[in-house]
Amino acid sequence: MFTEIKLPNKELLPKAQKAVSKNLLNRFLNEMPEGTIAYVAGGAPRDWHHGWGCRDLDIFYKTPDHADVDDILSKYTLIKEKYGSYGYGIDNSQGLMSVHEYEVKDYSRSRSMSHKKVQLIRTAYDPLEVITNFPISLSRIWMDKEGIIKCDLMYKIGYNNSTIYEIHDEQGWNYVYLNKILGRFDKYVFMPKYWDRKTEEEKLA
Repeated sequence: MFTEIKLPNKELLPKAQKAVSKNLLNRFLNEMPEGTIAYVAGGAPRDWHHGWGCRDLDIFYKTPDHADVDDILSKYTLIKEKYGSYGYGIDNSQGLMSVHEYEVKDYSRSRSMSHKKVQLIRTAYDPLEVITNFPISLSRIWMDKEGIIKCDLMYKIGYNNSTIYEIHDEQGWNYVYLNKILGRFDKYVFMPKYWDRKTEEEKLA
């Protein structure tokens, strides 16, 4: 169902950032209640797979039901209680509860991640369900606490064909997100969910 991803051997920066990110992920898990599930997802593992350094780090996590983590999270900066205006969708549409943020330099001296930020994105259910329900194929890639990077089938197909697929538009933020990333993926084509090839070719005729 999921495919393990290997990073390009010749690119040192992605490997260095991955190592730091694995440490940050496990540091966070160690301070959270037992049973917390977390993954690094979003742009970081995708950028590493393409041989680039990441711009920030997103950790998607879920705590056990009824766990009180307010004291733990209080040392981080609360960005929004709901993530809608930033881009990922609101709680009702994707199960995102809150986002906290901190500077990597507060917990790591690694130069590879200097001036980067970590966002801690709390989900209402298993974060892997959130990640594999992202509406853009290029986002369906993640790293677990063991440092293993995996992707789903749509990411794999899109990567192999240099195509960004719009899988669904339930959250309503697809084009805001695409506007942020398309400049980095100029060798990809975008395939909208409702694209009708014949109709579009007739318009161009």
